[in-house]
Amino acid sequence: MDSDQRDFYRIQYPQADRPRLRIGALVSEVLNLSETGVRFVPAEGLELVVGAPVAAELRFHDGQALLVAGRVHSIQPEPRIAALQFTSGVPAAKILQEQQILRQRYGR
Repeated sequence: MDSDQRDFYRIQYPQADRPRLRIGALVSEVLNLSETGVRFVPAEGLELVVGAPVAAELRFHDGQALLVAGRVHSIQPEPRIAALQFTSGVPAAKILQEQQILRQRYGR
């Protein structure tokens, strides 16, 4: 398997349709999402530590919210982007639903 390939489909979100990830009182924008993890732009003031456990609410543009949990996998300083690897993540059915919605809207 090529090192750029992943075991799970990863949805890349356009800016207008990005889900929101709420950690505590702070809300961050999701860049991409799979069943096993999420990359996001951390909200101003959100302090993250690689390896630290995180519980969050993931809210989609259709209003559905899921509780997710995991560990901080990485933090990129510029531009500031963080990755969370789920221990309790998003069901495959929701990933497929999101993919279908984006294809209908953007023809991808």
